[in-house]
Amino acid sequence: MCGCCGMQIIDDWRYIAMVIDRLQLFIFLAVTIGGSIGILIDAPHIFEFIDQKDRIEEIMGSNTASGFWHS
Repeated sequence: MCGCCGMQIIDDWRYIAMVIDRLQLFIFLAVTIGGSIGILIDAPHIFEFIDQKDRIEEIMGSNTASGFWHS
């Protein structure tokens, strides 16, 4: 086996490694983006409007009634 054949084999393996690396990158991106979209779509309250002032008053009222906040 001559030196040029050895370099050709090394270059072939580098190319195969690059292809596998790129394939794993695309699989990782697809799983990450798909999972993120799935979690956001599945969240029940993500797209609902919530009146923040009413929610804060509700929480503050329940905490003061139970003696949590010491004024």
